[in-house]
Amino acid sequence: MENNFTVEGREIIVKKNELRRNILKNVVQQAEKIVKSPVPFTDYSSFRQYHLSGDRSGYQKPFGEKRRNIVFLAIAAYLTGKEKYILKLQDYIWDICNEQTWSAPAHLPEKLNYEKKYIDLVVSTTAAALAEIYSLLNDKLDENIKNRIVYEIEQRVFIPFYQHPEDYGWFKRYGSNWCAVCCGAIGTALIHTGRGKVYFEKILNNVIESINGYFDHFDTLGGWVEGVSYWNYGITNALKFTDALYRATKGKINLFKHPKIQNTGLFPVHCFLPPDTFVNFGDSVENLALNRETMLLISQHTKYGKNVSWLLKHIRLNDFQDIRSLREIKIPEVLIPEQTFIHFKNIDWAITRKNWKDKNGPVFAIKAGHNEEPHNQIDVGQFIFHVFGEDYLCDYGAGSYTKEYFSPKRYENPFCNAEGHSLIFIDGMSQGLGRNFSGKIIEAKHGELEDEISLDLTGAYPSDLVTKVIRKIKFSKKQKYGHLLISDIVETNTERNIETRIQYNGKLKKLDRKHFVIYGKNGKLALNIIEPEKFNVKTGEFKNLPTLHGERKTMKFLKITSRGTKICFSIEAIPQM
Repeated sequence: MENNFTVEGREIIVKKNELRRNILKNVVQQAEKIVKSPVPFTDYSSFRQYHLSGDRSGYQKPFGEKRRNIVFLAIAAYLTGKEKYILKLQDYIWDICNEQTWSAPAHLPEKLNYEKKYIDLVVSTTAAALAEIYSLLNDKLDENIKNRIVYEIEQRVFIPFYQHPEDYGWFKRYGSNWCAVCCGAIGTALIHTGRGKVYFEKILNNVIESINGYFDHFDTLGGWVEGVSYWNYGITNALKFTDALYRATKGKINLFKHPKIQNTGLFPVHCFLPPDTFVNFGDSVENLALNRETMLLISQHTKYGKNVSWLLKHIRLNDFQDIRSLREIKIPEVLIPEQTFIHFKNIDWAITRKNWKDKNGPVFAIKAGHNEEPHNQIDVGQFIFHVFGEDYLCDYGAGSYTKEYFSPKRYENPFCNAEGHSLIFIDGMSQGLGRNFSGKIIEAKHGELEDEISLDLTGAYPSDLVTKVIRKIKFSKKQKYGHLLISDIVETNTERNIETRIQYNGKLKKLDRKHFVIYGKNGKLALNIIEPEKFNVKTGEFKNLPTLHGERKTMKFLKITSRGTKICFSIEAIPQM
């Protein structure tokens, strides 16, 4: 197989005729700041803080800065040839190579085994970054630095993964972004620094098998159960390898042809919420910048590339995440998507909108699934209603990534438990935890003027609580800004207090017991309780909760409660300018 690898490392990254224009000024500005500052310091006190307090940031902030800064220094050195950038880059590389471990503290046991070779997301991506720099600047780096890069990658990654791939749980965990990130990054590093080595062919075959396994786990239409954030993270590293493999072999090995990758551009396109955010179920974030190179490669190599090109005109892209940002990637002409409704059947998400042209237009998204998904939240039946550029009925996304967040205490956190979602509660209890607690979209009907979506949520609840839970959605497109009707039908064996909860974003005003208005930045949403006849309604909130990116949020919700053995809730949502 190695005979197919005929392209040298630098040209895998960029050829002279592929260089991007108009990036020098920005790159040099960043590189100058880096040159004038010391290499960020990572010490043991910060490292151990995670295991003492659960806080990741003290160590991961400088740890991450090092890895971001080497990208700017490498690009600046390549574009200008100036020695000061090479010298500073070499200091960074030396420092990174001196780190006791390239792993994040959150991925390590409290008591380290210094004989064990830990390989996680950061170990893998660090290896890929250093390997690409090795190829790009091979004629400029000192021999000591080049030899150190090759040695550290070999000792920390290639040899342990070659000898005992089964020791790494992510290797064949195809349904997780870990498989894509670790295998993709290792494969990229291998192409740049592993050729001619005894381990090359075995590792390459293992990586190709795992990346194909990861691709197999996509929804038939290209969706990813972990949401757009982790779709972006996983596929960025998988396609970095796919691209390197394709270019190194002059197209002889082409993983872009995988049928699910041909469709995957549909996922971010349909999850798009105008003007520039995304559906954010699970541990995903709404305000997300997608990787530039990933989106350009998808637009260039896949079936829905023209639709992806359209999306690129509307969203923010994360640039200079790796040195492939040097390359100009040609994309096809823009084509606005045709279908306004999609059902990702394998992950069981449905997303619909009135049209693609109106930035104020309504979008509705809902998920079924089960309660043991990767980056799981207890959220079977969760939905989002987006209009006027805002999520009025919302999902609050991901909480702060602390030690407790990834422990059994995870489900004490409103970001992850049922309390923080628009679900149904029976005598104060809600859905069960585990794969067996699941729901199903049983109807997804698309019409010119109205879409209907029905979910059977019965299986998401303990059987002694309910006998039937159905959630029905009618999304009308007759009105300028749409109209939404949410109907929840709940049946129990004995008389119980039954509650439906609606999460909202904005300022809520109560007009009377049946009528409310949510005021947003650009419009308002009327909420009218049509059924049941007898009910109680209260507002609730969880205050000042830390989020993934350090902000604080207050979750706000309406609790509509009635008592009986069969209750039908009907709530209409009417957007108004």
